[in-house]
Amino acid sequence: MAKTIAQTSAKPSAWIVTPNDKGRKSIKSGKVFLEDKEEFEIEIFNPLTVSVLADIKLNGQSISKTGLVVKPGQRVYLDCFIDDKKKFKFSTYEIENSEEALEATANNGVLEVFFYKEDVITLNNWQRRFDRIIVEKHYPYNPYPWYNPYTIYGTGGGSTFTTNGSNVLGTITTSNAYYSSNNINCSYTSRVDLPNLNIAGSLSTNSIETGRVEKGEKSKQKFTEVDIDFEANYISSTIIQMLPESRKPAEIKQIKTKQSQLLSSDEVIDLIKKLGELHSAGILTDEEFSEKKSELLSKI
Repeated sequence: MAKTIAQTSAKPSAWIVTPNDKGRKSIKSGKVFLEDKEEFEIEIFNPLTVSVLADIKLNGQSISKTGLVVKPGQRVYLDCFIDDKKKFKFSTYEIENSEEALEATANNGVLEVFFYKEDVITLNNWQRRFDRIIVEKHYPYNPYPWYNPYTIYGTGGGSTFTTNGSNVLGTITTSNAYYSSNNINCSYTSRVDLPNLNIAGSLSTNSIETGRVEKGEKSKQKFTEVDIDFEANYISSTIIQMLPESRKPAEIKQIKTKQSQLLSSDEVIDLIKKLGELHSAGILTDEEFSEKKSELLSKI
């Protein structure tokens, strides 16, 4: 009988959690809301049978020069910037509510985690392992799928290439440019459309609260260097926008509940009269009438 191998669609993922109980912060439309000076941790889980490299960015900047390796089946809780071991702390401040200010703070509180799978030698790839040309290693993706694809322009001997977030669309000329799996020896400029942090109704105010991830106290976490090769293209990603609690939208259920509780005195009296008619007609018992009457009077 042929042996079957279970297939899984699980991919490496990341969450924002509280330091004390490791409880995951609620994510609403890709956003998490934190208090000023609140510390947090990044939970990372690898469900694969090979190691993955987590390339982590906060406020648009990488938190280390190398990345974090997560072993098969391992769950880690990272509480600090890897290079200097300073804890993650969310700090809020006020900015003017203008397009310029919003553009300047577009990276504020953005957590990006891109996962790269361990490059395992197989019969299919070992001959191509050392002579392949990696062009898409740097920015081969559109990390914000809910926005239009962005463009990267590269120069080197007149070379120009354009990506739509997945595939190279233009022509590539490498006469004076050298490409390898480790570096791209040419200059480039890039433009990434970050999520619009503006929320409904915010433009009607003069100021708005924003928040950045800053460095807090020294962490006691320890790291060990490893020597592992990883594939050039990422296999999954997690992108979360951290915002101040003041930017949190009101829950629809809470709004409806509050509206239902706000009754005028006249409305309550009319309802009590109707209850009295139902009671007189024998539809409501004495106990039911008294209970409903007390409930309505409490809302005045």
